Amino acid sequence: MPRRRPPKDVWIESIRPAVWNRDGRKCVRCGAQVALDDCHIDHIRSGKLGDNTMKNLRTLCRRCHVLRADHRHQGMIASALRDGIIPPNWRELVWEDDQ
Repeated sequence: MPRRRPPKDVWIESIRPAVWNRDGRKCVRCGAQVALDDCHIDHIRSGKLGDNTMKNLRTLCRRCHVLRADHRHQGMIASALRDGIIPPNWRELVWEDDQ
């Protein structure tokens, strides 16, 4: 059974700020301070295996989110390159979870 998304208002008003606060308002990958409006709440396990529980969510900055080795993130690469978030040699910087 595919993962069900929580209603948008629950995600924005409850889940996002709870994860962001739990993670110290920082990217858990690089440690950069990130504003709530700018942070990316990432599913550690995504797709059918993932869920929206707190233990499966983490705060990432845009750069770390784009560079995560997850084929679902490939659509973010072009805009991150255009916006100067990642360098042209971005492939060397891709990271995978240590699971």
